[in-house]
Amino acid sequence: MNDDSAQIRQYCQPALLAEVYNLLALCMRYPDTSFIDNDFFDVYKKFLDALDLSTELAALENWLRTDQQQLQTLQIEYTRLFINTAPRLIAPPYGSYYLDGDFSLQGKSTEKTRDFYRQHAYDILDTSEPADHIRLELEFLSALAKEHNEDAEKIFLGQLFRPWFNKFYQKIINENTHPFYRGSILLIDIFTKEEQ
Repeated sequence: MNDDSAQIRQYCQPALLAEVYNLLALCMRYPDTSFIDNDFFDVYKKFLDALDLSTELAALENWLRTDQQQLQTLQIEYTRLFINTAPRLIAPPYGSYYLDGDFSLQGKSTEKTRDFYRQHAYDILDTSEPADHIRLELEFLSALAKEHNEDAEKIFLGQLFRPWFNKFYQKIINENTHPFYRGSILLIDIFTKEEQ
């Protein structure tokens, strides 16, 4: 990976960063035909290439060439990683699981996250997931970037996102993860790092 990758975020224009966050939020959404298509993968591959993630790009391209059931494969892997796996869930995509100390969901940190959203005039319309689901947090970061609200973005990343994301990241990286999700977690890491 390019040594300058940790600084990439600071050079993105807010409108571009907002679109990047939206793409990353899609990567953490349950895969369906509304967004999983050739155009999506073309944009995704361009990000991997631009950030010199050549190993991840090669693995993704190989999978795209050889798997005729791409959507189904991603749905199975999403379920395995983030929804249920016996005997344990591999990587719960919720901040409270990592932050509240008891590996439960919808704890104090979930409320802190929802309160932060509301302080910035946002709320969650999709109530099927708690406020601290990674997809919702990335969508919120996109909204902040669109508003050029760098102060709130920095606070959110530093206090509510990165403290749990680092643990989530390790679970995904240490797992034998599908190239799409491995690449996605690396991209999220790059674009949510605070400037060094």
